[in-house]
Amino acid sequence: MTYLEMPIPNRSEHLWRYTPWKKVHPTKIDKLPGIEPSSVLVNGQLSKANNHSKAITRNEISRTFLAESNSTVHEIIIDNDSIDTEVVIQTERELESCNLHFDVQSSGSVCLRLLGKSNWFGLSITGVLQHNVNFSFAIVNDLNEKCTVLRCEDWDISRDSSLEYGELSTGANIIKSDIRTYLKGTNSSLTQNIAVHCDLGRVDDHHIEIHHLQPHTNSSLSVNSACANKGHAIGTGLLIIEENCDGSDAGQVFKNLLLSENAKAEAIPELEVLSDDVSAAHGAASSSVDPEQIHYLMARGYSREDAKTEILEGFLISSFAKLSNEKARQFLMDELTVEED
Repeated sequence: MTYLEMPIPNRSEHLWRYTPWKKVHPTKIDKLPGIEPSSVLVNGQLSKANNHSKAITRNEISRTFLAESNSTVHEIIIDNDSIDTEVVIQTERELESCNLHFDVQSSGSVCLRLLGKSNWFGLSITGVLQHNVNFSFAIVNDLNEKCTVLRCEDWDISRDSSLEYGELSTGANIIKSDIRTYLKGTNSSLTQNIAVHCDLGRVDDHHIEIHHLQPHTNSSLSVNSACANKGHAIGTGLLIIEENCDGSDAGQVFKNLLLSENAKAEAIPELEVLSDDVSAAHGAASSSVDPEQIHYLMARGYSREDAKTEILEGFLISSFAKLSNEKARQFLMDELTVEED
């Protein structure tokens, strides 16, 4: 089914409850505009895009839209010759998008940065982890503060492989992210840690799905969102453990820090467990800054605003404490320090 044949999703759907499709579409929703491809640098070298080599297998409106409006894809192979890879996506024109595919054949890491001046940006990422690899993926959103972002990710994890995922989201104005991970092999695992900072009316909507499709699989999701002024963070998590997936262990936690009376945060974790012998848990919590922490720091010479900044930075940095890959962890923490300074 093509994009123009698809029904427009309504707000009763879990995925589009808070950020409707018409809000992230770059033009009128009954149009399929041609969108210019962004420049991609891989380890400092300009990457050459190819035409889509695979048909769309997951029939979902945003994925179909991104594939049809930009028919090119950058295929990046992670093997023994490219253990640590740095990717920069640079946007310049009014409407741009980028499709990336990662073929992970050996253990390694990717640090991905989003930069540029576009007012609308679409990003599609697909990744396949082959057997017996440990892969770390870190992404930083540092886009134009007026930009609207539509982002989709699909990760497949094979037997005895692990994906360590870290994200810092501070750029752009309206962001709709749909991130899905499929644990397709026995002993596959996912550790996903996301830090979000919403300020000055910024809206960041993360929808995250984790699918356990085989027994003895493990996943851990942690989302820390800090909202100031009129910032609004949304986190919806769907954790599915299919039948015959005994021995699986899964958990997800959403934490929201509200820094002003006008800030808003939504956290909606969901579980769907179809196997008996599993461990599955979820939780969500929202709170303001603890006055005792403010008092403690002010008693040691900090101003009230500096004390709040230190607490904010510590809250967001804690998202990356569990990342074992030093390169990915440092990439995220260095960017966060720059943002807070």
